[in-house]
Parts: sequence; structure tokens; C-alpha cells
Amino acid sequence: MAKIVKFKEINKDFDQSMNELYEVCENDINEINNLIIEKLESNVALVKEITKYLILSGGKRLRPLLTVACARMSGYGNRKEERRHINLAAAIEFIHTATLMHDDVVDKSESRRGKPSSNTIWGNKTSVLVGDFLFSRAFQLMAKDKSNHIMKILSDTSVIISEGEILELSVDRNPTISENVYFEVINGKTASLFSAACEVAGIIANLDTNKIQALKTFGTNFGMAFQLIDDSLDYSSTFNKIGKQIGDDFKEGKITLPVILCYLRGNESEKKFWDRTINKLNQKTNDFSDAISLIEKYNCIEDTIIRAKHFSNIAKDSLGAFENNDYKIALLNIVDQSFNRTS
Repeated sequence: MAKIVKFKEINKDFDQSMNELYEVCENDINEINNLIIEKLESNVALVKEITKYLILSGGKRLRPLLTVACARMSGYGNRKEERRHINLAAAIEFIHTATLMHDDVVDKSESRRGKPSSNTIWGNKTSVLVGDFLFSRAFQLMAKDKSNHIMKILSDTSVIISEGEILELSVDRNPTISENVYFEVINGKTASLFSAACEVAGIIANLDTNKIQALKTFGTNFGMAFQLIDDSLDYSSTFNKIGKQIGDDFKEGKITLPVILCYLRGNESEKKFWDRTINKLNQKTNDFSDAISLIEKYNCIEDTIIRAKHFSNIAKDSLGAFENNDYKIALLNIVDQSFNRTS
């Protein structure tokens, strides 16, 4: 049986908090990993090759971990036959990986988690189709759950993710977009799946409406904070911390909050710099260094983190509806320590 490699080391504190989350969910995550391996089987050799390359390459499994941790925190049982959380967590991981494959094609990304992206190795057409295969596997697992409510949540989320990707494409390389549009993009592309991962946990745990809403709020706001932190890393981190080359977002002309803020605060000459480098993708050797200098000049990373803190505080407060236990503590810690990815 193939062995799944654990997530790459990011930061000592974040690494430790992820390990704590793994430990409290150890039995569940092992079952999820085994189910993922099982569902990667295909009669088409190329499908198996690509999906195993992607899914077994060291992802953090954060989204499925949110599902099982929220379910256990909410009192979901330990009977052997209670496997709904396992199937749904695996489905969520497949949805996540499929969207990453499609993103890499759209963004023409050359790497993913420190390795060549699938589209770089196998081409765009193959990557899109294999991404569709993973979506199909996700829907098989969702159908197996036999809950119309959960099917609606996850299928609606898939639509929202697609809309987020299309919205991002429609404002591609446009540094003049508003902060609200950017938030709409990251809510669709990232926070919506965090939210769904937590919401379905509350449903299978038979929680009341208020507590299910609290889990949904937790997931949405943690997802927003997580993406804001991720976007700040491209202008303040290093390759071995986040598994991608620093400056990838700049190189691709991706619009993130540090760029939006810097453009809004810049003078006429500085706005022309962003128009040339991001909008027109006419980049010279020292442009990325100049971009970092401008972002530092206007405190754009610090202000991005302030916004992330706002969302993370809402996420943590939402868990006040639940009694303290090991799962809740691990979830609170992962929200706090995610900020240490920037150091």
C-alpha cells in the first residue's frame, strides 16, 4: 500500500500545532488516508499516476482535518460503523485537490508544494481532465452519504469555488480592483470550502442550528485569514517555508491584498510601476525587489495581517459555543499558529 507523506515543515510553531491536530485526529486521519488511496485506483494508468503524484506528495490535509476535528469536538461518536466523517473528509480533500489542478492550469503555475505542477509535467488538457476525475470521486463519496442536505452544501460549495475562480480571472492582473472584490474572490476560492468542511461536521453530529452556524462561521473566517496570510507570504517568506518560490504571485501578475493596498497608496509613478509589472506583465530583473520595497514602504504586509487577525478572531470566538476539549484546543491553536507562517 502506498504511504502518504506528511505535510512539509513550514514553521516550528505551525508545524507543532499541525502535529497536535494530527494527534487528536490520528485514527480518523489514517482512515481518511486509506480511503483516499483506495479511491485513487483507476483502470487508466495515467489517472493513477497523476492523482497519486498530487495527493500523496505531502499536503497538510487541513480541510479534512477540520471536518473530523469539528465533528469530534461536537460529540460525534466513535462506533466503528460511524464513517460519515471519513467519507466526507475524503470528498473535501478531492474537491480541494481538483481545484488546485484547475488553478495551476489557469495561472500557468510551474510548481505546487515545491514540486513541478501536474500541468508542467503532463500538460494542461490532461491536468484539467484528471481534476474532473477527482471531482467525480468526490461526488461519489457525497452520494454515498445519502444526505440531500450535505449533498446540497458541498455541491453548492463547488459552484461557489468555480464562481470565485471565474471572478478572479475576470479581474486578472488588474491592481485597481477594490478590497471588497478581492474578499469576494478569496471567499469563493478558499473560505467557502473551509466553511463547508466545518458545517457538514455539525450536521452529522446532529447539532442544533445555532451550533452548525457557529461551525460555518469558524470555517469561513479561518479560511479568509488563512488565505490572507498565504498571500502575504509571497512578498515576505522563503521557498522552504511555504513550498513555493517567493515571488510566484508577482511573476504571474496575481492580484492579492498587498498589491491592492500598495497600488491605492502609491503615487503616480508607483502606480505606473504596478501597471507595467502586474497589468502588462512587463517585468525586469530588479522589479520584484522594487515591489517588495514599495510594499514595505506602505506597510502593506502589516495591514494584510491586521485584516487576517480580524477574521481569525471571529473564527475563534465562534467556537465559544462549544465546551472545551482536546479538539477545540487543537482548532484554536491552529488558527493562532497559522500566523507564524509569516515569520
